Amino acid sequence: MKYWLLMGVVVAGLAACGDAEDADTTDSVDSTPTESTESSGEKDAAETSDVSAGEKVANASCVGCHGGDLTGSMGPDLTNTSLSKEEIVNVLVNGKGAMPPGTADGEEEAVAEYILSLQ
Repeated sequence: MKYWLLMGVVVAGLAACGDAEDADTTDSVDSTPTESTESSGEKDAAETSDVSAGEKVANASCVGCHGGDLTGSMGPDLTNTSLSKEEIVNVLVNGKGAMPPGTADGEEEAVAEYILSLQ
């Protein structure tokens, strides 16, 4: 009985962290970087682009387990994490606990930036 319950949780978790192509990926922020002659302006544009890309992936892949506002559901609250960017990327790549690996569709850095922007 425990085996079937565990399998149901795993299948539900994998289905909730599904492919970005299956979800509405309407972008609420323009992700096109703006031209700038100042290096800080270029960095800000790149960070904005990363956050926008990360938000798109999170809306497609993370909300099923972490809730629509990412404050937690089946998975933990992502808006109040103590993890560093590198630690978040590691979890996205390798998985942790019930979270399966490879859920960021190759956008691990962008998703990490987005999660950190929620703090």
